[in-house]
Amino acid sequence: MVNRFLHFLILSFSCIAFGQNENQEQYFNKGLLKASATISPGRMLQNKANSIYISGFLEYALDSKYSFRGDVFQFVDAIYSDGSLLEPNFMNRLYFGAFRHFGKKNLKFYSGVQAGMSFMQYYHSFSQGRKFSVEPSFALKAGTTFYVWKYFHFFADLTYVNSTTRGLMFGSQKMDELIFSAGLGFQINVIKKKSRLRIEQIQ
Repeated sequence: MVNRFLHFLILSFSCIAFGQNENQEQYFNKGLLKASATISPGRMLQNKANSIYISGFLEYALDSKYSFRGDVFQFVDAIYSDGSLLEPNFMNRLYFGAFRHFGKKNLKFYSGVQAGMSFMQYYHSFSQGRKFSVEPSFALKAGTTFYVWKYFHFFADLTYVNSTTRGLMFGSQKMDELIFSAGLGFQINVIKKKSRLRIEQIQ
């Protein structure tokens, strides 16, 4: 299902990029403030589980190439296998970092690295009850965005999160995960057009 959706997005973005008007206004500029929220499926790599998150981001463009971005992943549920060592019933992931954007006009590809924290409440068969854990984490993200209008865009990205839960009776447990996100995003440029033109002329 996810693979088919990815193929559809790639094909759609390719067709849109081919048909772009050379005179079309470029929307990704200094001062652009972006945000979105969507449902994101995940795959826990070592814990052998499929998860579901509600994810959201807030991003600010420093110029046409660089931005700062914060992401939040709110755990909803997961399907665990017989090989799953941990079964979290609560798991929030928060990240903030810098991104580099590539491409011309309104089709952009981006990648970035983020530092963050993982908050987890979990159950495992070697202890009684549930425990709460707060651990440092980092994320690597890559994706693509197409800006269809000055107020909204479509995006798709894949995030690798690296985290470890410590203090377990059997030692530390890796909780690395791949999370896929896609959907409709919204944006507004918080710098007035005249001010932006002056900044670009000075640069």
